[in-house]
Amino acid sequence: AGFICSVLQVFPTGDLHGRYLAKHQPITTAAMEGLFRTEKGAPMVLMGQPDVEHQRIDNPLVVNKVLSFLVYGTTEAQVQGLNAFPHEDWPTNIPLLYFSYHIMAGLGTMFIAVMTLAIFFLWRKELFEMRWLLWIIMLCLPFPYIANTAGWLTAEVGRQPWLVYGLMRTSVGYSSNVSAGNGLFTLLGFMGLYAFLAIFFLFLVHREIDHGPTLHPNVEPQPITVSGD
Repeated sequence: AGFICSVLQVFPTGDLHGRYLAKHQPITTAAMEGLFRTEKGAPMVLMGQPDVEHQRIDNPLVVNKVLSFLVYGTTEAQVQGLNAFPHEDWPTNIPLLYFSYHIMAGLGTMFIAVMTLAIFFLWRKELFEMRWLLWIIMLCLPFPYIANTAGWLTAEVGRQPWLVYGLMRTSVGYSSNVSAGNGLFTLLGFMGLYAFLAIFFLFLVHREIDHGPTLHPNVEPQPITVSGD
């Protein structure tokens, strides 16, 4: 199940969403990928630090032409960079958007790798003998929540400065009827609820880990004696 869910997050779900985003929110795509200048055969940046002031990626690790292929299905397609759009329409925090997206994508790739190993050793009936892999799986426990949060940040930061993309800016969309106190009270309420759920979840997971897997011992078959008249 973990393997299937991990793969579906990348293809077709992630692939279709990426193409849709590039078509309808090209500024967001450029900021997520750290693409400051329009390029034909645009590369995919695997690692690097965005320098917004100088409009570049420092210490980049790239795979040439992959971004063009993923977005348009051809390695020679032109992908619009941030320089093709007015500066006031750029996301307000490009580094946060860039790193959130790359954390989400990186963790998704890691999930596929770990689940592939787990399925391989399960197929060989050696999974519960691979203590190192069991430790990795256990330590991966918080990562789906980190990936989920990073994805949420990517969506929310990526649509800035728009509340309704292309129609209404966030700066004019807030309500003057909601006081700061009401907002703080609501925020604290949600934080308390999620903190309770997190603690309860960790308690259940800890109990299951302590219990461990149920292994069936090899029991030799015993003869059955049937008595009769």
